[in-house]
Amino acid sequence: MRTGYKRISGNIHNRPLTERRLIDAVGTIIEKRGYKGLGVNAIAKEADVSKSLIYTYFTSVDKLIETYILEKDFWMVSKSQMTGLLEKANTKGCLIEILVFVLQKQFDYFFNEEEMQQLILWEITEKSDMMNSVGNARESLGEDFFELTNRHFKGSEVNFQAVAALLVSGIYYLVLHARKNKSTQCGIDINTEEGRNEILKAIRQIIKWSFAAGKIKQKGNEL
Repeated sequence: MRTGYKRISGNIHNRPLTERRLIDAVGTIIEKRGYKGLGVNAIAKEADVSKSLIYTYFTSVDKLIETYILEKDFWMVSKSQMTGLLEKANTKGCLIEILVFVLQKQFDYFFNEEEMQQLILWEITEKSDMMNSVGNARESLGEDFFELTNRHFKGSEVNFQAVAALLVSGIYYLVLHARKNKSTQCGIDINTEEGRNEILKAIRQIIKWSFAAGKIKQKGNEL
């Protein structure tokens, strides 16, 4: 049975293929022109489909863009993997290694994904209900982590959620600054492998220090 895709002028449409073309077109435009280049006409032209199909298949341009983001965002893409890792976090040492692994992976992923850099830049520089919704969805994924981590800091002065906030946002800033301006931060150039390795080591050190400080304070409270 023939289920091929035809151009705009054609009258046969393969919905899954057309949806894929539209989603991929969003990424192509972001890569070529940045998020400011997104628009119904530009997306339809890039995908080579009628713009009416955007509304037919996704109800709106924002929903189409959101679909692309949810496929591309590190935290969304890694959700199933993180769930599997969390199920194995039966000791504090294991939990520390999982946190280190996830944040180091976030750093590597964000450094190498130009489209994601553009999307985060959009999220932090312009008010957008759609990007706010994506941010909230991303935040909800952290709840499982913090449910496990917070018990290790009960009674201490260490707020691991604040530590994680600095790490995650620091990764975003470091990468955007280095990739957009080719600049260093505190003498660290993450455009070099040596510089990136130093950041990866620092992520491990900060997480381990946080857990060690929480343990020390908890012991002090018991005396």
